[in-house]
Amino acid sequence: MPVLSPETILASDGDIKLYKRARSRVWQATFNIDGHWVRVSTKCKDLEKAKVEAKKLMMEYQFRQKHQLPVVSKRFGDVARLAIAEMNKALAADVGKKTYLDYIIVIERYFIPFFGRMLVENINYETLRDFDRWRSAKMGREPKASTLNTHNSAMNRVFDEAIVRGFLSASHKPLLKNNGRGGERRPDFTLEEYRSLIRSLPSWIEQARDGKSREMRLLMRDYVLILANTGIREGTEADNLLWQHVHVFQEDGKQFLELSVKGKTGRRDIICRANTLGFLKRIHARCEDINHMSFEALLKAKLNKPVFRLSDGTVTKNLRQTFKAFLKAKGLLVCSRTGQNRTLYSLRHTYATFALTTDGMEMHTLGKQMGTSTPMIEQHYSHLTPRLKKDMLTGPRYELHTRKSEDGDVVESEMPKDEDW
Repeated sequence: MPVLSPETILASDGDIKLYKRARSRVWQATFNIDGHWVRVSTKCKDLEKAKVEAKKLMMEYQFRQKHQLPVVSKRFGDVARLAIAEMNKALAADVGKKTYLDYIIVIERYFIPFFGRMLVENINYETLRDFDRWRSAKMGREPKASTLNTHNSAMNRVFDEAIVRGFLSASHKPLLKNNGRGGERRPDFTLEEYRSLIRSLPSWIEQARDGKSREMRLLMRDYVLILANTGIREGTEADNLLWQHVHVFQEDGKQFLELSVKGKTGRRDIICRANTLGFLKRIHARCEDINHMSFEALLKAKLNKPVFRLSDGTVTKNLRQTFKAFLKAKGLLVCSRTGQNRTLYSLRHTYATFALTTDGMEMHTLGKQMGTSTPMIEQHYSHLTPRLKKDMLTGPRYELHTRKSEDGDVVESEMPKDEDW
């Protein structure tokens, strides 16, 4: 706040306050417009002229407010930093989304360098189109649709911050479009490849030297199987999984395993495939600091300890490399359908594929289970539509029938299989 002269003059029935800053001969004016205090310079040294100019300025701002124009102008960079501060505050309080981290990176890497000195109210279709060209040049490629979704969400955080603070009218918020190229199909495993993978794990573990190498392979096996049977994200969600997040319950005489996972979309509860429980029990049996407890007692204790650990309690960050070495050794590294290398994340896509094609799970349910939107599921797994609609696309099934014509020739004809001819 600037140091003000103690001599303040009221004008326009007290609606305007005129004052001078220290070491300045020019009169400043302040007035309230729709709850926002506006401070402007009259650029006048004479008090009477300053009163007239202040009145004009107040009327101009009243006009802006009436016609839904921003009352206070701010540079984009200033508003963007306010938005970043709010997101950091939410993350620190554990109420912010993990996607805020991505938004902050995008704002700092792309938006502030380009829009930083522009007034937020002056960003329009033309400037956004210029930005699109600049961004593509900076990236060295046209961004994918999924990348633009993140960028648009980040930009909307800044615009929403400007609206809340009165720097931008909601009616003047630019409409952000997504004309990005579609994402490439992600590598997964076919059912035959997945079965080959599972069958190869025991012998691969036996081939390891005793000690850390064998420990890593044992943990990787259960890590892989749990990812493939739950659809959780490797890294973020798996790393955040603690024993206190594991819950087993009974309903209608059946046992269910529920995990509470936390990742980039926040916390959600998921139901696991039945065999997942056995993989968790194997991890429990290997961990020296908890295997003296029964598995039931472990879950009741709600321990604040990571699930995925080596026997001595160490949390490793090298499972990605171990999995890659395994895939390479078994000839499963490259996905024949996409040409891309498979990773631990491919197990999440495998889970989704099997859920849709084998279990008949609805896309909406799958989206809830995997912590993503139904449109995103449709976008990434639309290539499965022919298989999901295989009966419809196949049509009636026919059998080949033979008969003799009047001339004695053998004639073949197709007849519906289930019809009584």
